[in-house]
Order: sequence, then C-alpha cells, then structure tokens
Amino acid sequence: MEIVESILTNNPCFKAGKKIKVKGLMLHSVGCPQPSAEVFIRQWNSPNAARACVHAFIDGNTGKVYQTLPWEHRAWHGGGSSNDTHIGVEMCEPSCMKYTGGATFVCSDRDAAMAVVKRTYDAAVELFAFLCKQFGLNPLADGVIVSHKEGHDRGIATGHGDPDHLWNGLQSGYTMDGFRKDVNAAMGRTVSAQTAPEASVHVQKAPDTPAAPGGEMFISDKGVDLIAGYEGCRLEAYKCPAGVWTIGYGHTAGVNAGDKLASEAAAKALLKEDLKKYGGYVNNCVKKGLITFPMNQNRFDALTSFCYNCGNGNLQKLVTGRDADTVAEKILQYNKGGGKVLAGLTRRREEERALFLS
Repeated sequence: MEIVESILTNNPCFKAGKKIKVKGLMLHSVGCPQPSAEVFIRQWNSPNAARACVHAFIDGNTGKVYQTLPWEHRAWHGGGSSNDTHIGVEMCEPSCMKYTGGATFVCSDRDAAMAVVKRTYDAAVELFAFLCKQFGLNPLADGVIVSHKEGHDRGIATGHGDPDHLWNGLQSGYTMDGFRKDVNAAMGRTVSAQTAPEASVHVQKAPDTPAAPGGEMFISDKGVDLIAGYEGCRLEAYKCPAGVWTIGYGHTAGVNAGDKLASEAAAKALLKEDLKKYGGYVNNCVKKGLITFPMNQNRFDALTSFCYNCGNGNLQKLVTGRDADTVAEKILQYNKGGGKVLAGLTRRREEERALFLS
C-alpha cells in the first residue's frame, strides 16, 4: 500500500484544527462516478470548499491512498457524533456508473466497475489494518469499523447508504462483515479467504520525496525545517507591511481576518504547500538546462530555501552556467539587505551552503 500525503491545508476543516481521540474507522464511497482522488483533492483544497472533509481518499485507478488530513484531526465526514470519534476514508467510484436517484445507479461496464471496486476494497483493507495497528483498535469489536450506512443505523452519522449501496448494486459479494474479517486477517490475527495476507505499507510524503526518475523533486522535511527556522511563525492572521492577511510562516492564500492555526505543525503544513511553488522554480531551472550539475535532495532543498528567500530571478542568476562548487561559493554573497551585510542572512546562506555540499 502506498500512502501519499496530500493534506488539504486550505480547507476550513483543516484550519479549524480540532483533534479527536480515535475510537473507530468509517468507510465511505464518494457517491459519484469519479475514480480519481486528485480531482476531489483539487476541489476540496480551498477555503470555499463545502463543509466536508475526510482523512483520506482511495484512488480508483491506482489504489493509492491520499491522506488529506492528519489522522487525529477532527474531520467533517460522517455527520453526527462520528466526526468526534472516527477516522473517515472515501473510496472513489467507477466512471462507468450513472446515478439515477439517491443511491440508485446503472452501470455500463460491470467488469470495469468491479476492477475499480476490487482495487479500492483491497487498498481499504490494508489501510484499515494499518490504522487499527497504529491506534490499537480491534477491527472485530462492536462499532470500531463501520460503513457510513452502518453509522447512520447506529445513530452516529447522517442518512447515507455508502459503500453498501455500491457493493450491493454491483452484486460484488463484498460486505462490511467480510471487510472487517479481511482487516483482521491483514493484521495477522486470523485467516480470511477474501483478501491476501498483509502487504507492506509504504508511506510517501508527496512534498518530501523526489518523483520518479526523470520527474520533479519536492522539498524534504529537513529543507522545510531549515526555512522555518529563519521565518517567523504566527498562528493568528495578521496584516503584513503590504497590507496582505498572512498566517503561519508567511502563508497568504485564502487567509482572512480572524483565521487561526492550531499549532506550528499546521503552520508547517501550509509552508510545505507554499514551497511547492519555489521548488517548482528549481525544477524549471533543471528542465531549461540552467542547472547542469547533478541534483540530489540536499542540493534541491538548499536551492529551494534560497529561492524562497531571494526569489526566482536571483535563483536563475545563481545557477546559470555554473558548476556545483561555484554555486556553493556564490550563494554566500546573497547576504545583504539595503546594501548592508545582515547577520541573519549570513547565517542562512552558510547553512544553505553546508546543506548544498552535504
């Protein structure tokens, strides 16, 4: 199983910053013919998103798990008291379905639909086994693993029929009782016929690791920490000298008066999102041939920090036509403000240089 961290930092639910003590897990399906998790992430990662937010989506095309909230964050997924106790996970649904009213649908290609359903089911089993282990939950205990429909029947969720309606409508043979047994089996607790033994879990933080060979790179936690160490953090929205509402480590997108962040960790999550733009400038320098020396994670992190502080124009001036050793020396020259050498910038450039060379 692969977990891709895609936290919805612009969603009002994330910004609310409330926590829960995890007592259970609730399984949903999205209720529309959309197999791509990234579509929902783009739509929901907005301050204008509707009052809905879950902890994860399972992609119907790949089976990847996209984590969209920290696991112990209070989500808006089930309605009722389930929001205070349960992690909510949405399985994406096949594109060959068409809803005709409520939970009723028709399907133009059952084989294709079943391939998506099996993919999301198998990934959900692995994810729920992983979460049960992490939070010390017994998957067979009453009320620990429930569907949205079961949550409604228990009086802890709103009146939805997912994902039972999907499995039943396709005559898939999947049931919540079978699902709980399969999660139990995936934890190595019993033997089950519906799913394979537990697979290894690979957690991939999307902003923190390079993409596939030939693809783009993303800043690591080490790089984020370096930048955060030189940027002031404020957990309540304020107006910067330019009159722009700002929060955290200089985040401005979608910030309004009165906005608050729950913690520095939430501020760092916003910073990671903002740094995608500046990491993109470094990637562009590679694509355009301005950077000709080999790139590794430490060099990428150092240049992203430099770009965040000095801008894309200075980044291009720094790297164009230069080898790595020259860049490492020239970076020290960008330590002035108003024509004067500043001690803070000198320390930052020295730390970026050390990281670049390590």
